[in-house]
Amino acid sequence: MIIVHLDTYDSILLKSNDTSFHALYYIIKQMDLELNTWYADKTNKTAVCDKLSVSMPALEKMLASLKERELLIPRQRGVYKLSSDLIEGY
Repeated sequence: MIIVHLDTYDSILLKSNDTSFHALYYIIKQMDLELNTWYADKTNKTAVCDKLSVSMPALEKMLASLKERELLIPRQRGVYKLSSDLIEGY
């Protein structure tokens, strides 16, 4: 088994050509990892948009892509968790 840390500055997520993975990196940085919770409020989304230099609609498309791939799982409105495949072993 190969273990790759996703929350480091040299993360494989940031090396991807898929900007959805770049967004995932910044989401992980904002998460409460103990509760496996990310709050998709305006403050957190704006911070991700600023880091990626994208608009809010572009970020929404990235979030939809991450949800479709089941990497980001909705818990309730505006609250998400990471797939257990991503955090297994942490």
